[in-house]
Amino acid sequence: LVNQMSSHSSTILSSYSPFQPSTWQIDNIATNSIPKYKLNLGRFPTPIHSFNTIDISDYGLNMWIKRDDLSSFDLSGNKVRKLEFLLADAIEKGHDSVITIGGLQSNHARATALAARQLSLQPHLILRTQLPIEDIDITGNLLFNRMVGSKIYTVTPSVYAQVGSDNLVHQLSQQLIEQGSNPYSIPVGGSNTLGSFGYMETIKEISTFSDIQFDHIVFGCGSGGTAAGISIGAKLSGLGANIHAIGVCDNPKYFYDHIRSVAIELGIDFNKFGEPEEWCNIYNGQGLGYAKSSSEELEYLLSISKSTGVLLDPVYSGKALYYFMKNIITNREIFLPGQKILFIHTGGTVGFYDKADQLLPLLNNDNNVQKLNYKLT
Repeated sequence: LVNQMSSHSSTILSSYSPFQPSTWQIDNIATNSIPKYKLNLGRFPTPIHSFNTIDISDYGLNMWIKRDDLSSFDLSGNKVRKLEFLLADAIEKGHDSVITIGGLQSNHARATALAARQLSLQPHLILRTQLPIEDIDITGNLLFNRMVGSKIYTVTPSVYAQVGSDNLVHQLSQQLIEQGSNPYSIPVGGSNTLGSFGYMETIKEISTFSDIQFDHIVFGCGSGGTAAGISIGAKLSGLGANIHAIGVCDNPKYFYDHIRSVAIELGIDFNKFGEPEEWCNIYNGQGLGYAKSSSEELEYLLSISKSTGVLLDPVYSGKALYYFMKNIITNREIFLPGQKILFIHTGGTVGFYDKADQLLPLLNNDNNVQKLNYKLT
């Protein structure tokens, strides 16, 4: 295996190590489902710091934020946690390229492309868009994808829905195999059983590196992988915090079903631990729809950035925090005065570039740009 790694990157070789599962994983997960290796692609553990927004004090609560957006510059966010396991598997099995799929501004696709290239793997990205190829620009994540030489294939939302993401990845995989490549397929968001170990690592970090006993953990979820890793990890480890996942697409049933399917593949005993509906609370917080931002959401994110200096992306964490503060935290039976909340920033700040047209009028309203008055000396 070391010889395999040496053909990829000498800098990554020293960051490739056997995975060391926790006791609660060894005791409760099927042995053949526990990965043998992982890559160290991100800078972990990510920091946790106070995040008492202006509106949180109205409820007598205290909030902290876990900055997974700081896991690295190019790979930042929750995706890199999953890729540490998925790409280790790709290297271990001798693949020479990687395929994944997502929206046009997919954070996961960008993180996969950059990490793959760092490992000398050719990235292939299937991106969902209504735009004709000639109208696709280099805004946000697309710029990074193009800069590392990703092969990009577009499909319309209707084709995506009709054929299915897994089927589209499979079809491209077969085409590349016929051309002589040996691609490794990663599902949308990196959200499968192996990828779920990435966010079980987050639970380890929270319990190991923080001396704060959090009552609630809150985050946004889009493909279900983060929700699966956190809810399963929290339940198996006995963390004790209430888990709140804000869906930015699909509905709660989709996410509960995803968590259940991952738990089944992991061999988790439902008789012992109960059902996924008992592990976490999942809410429909998509608003206008996936990656669509209302003016109210963007105005709220601007108020957060101006008061705290933290930039929350408009697709995942920003939308999740907006929905949480406007619709969930008001439940005084669940959120009691004095309780401690941990909000997980899952990254994706590059997504702001795609919202420039919506943001500019809001930013111009603050009149913070003016000519300097000066005197010639």
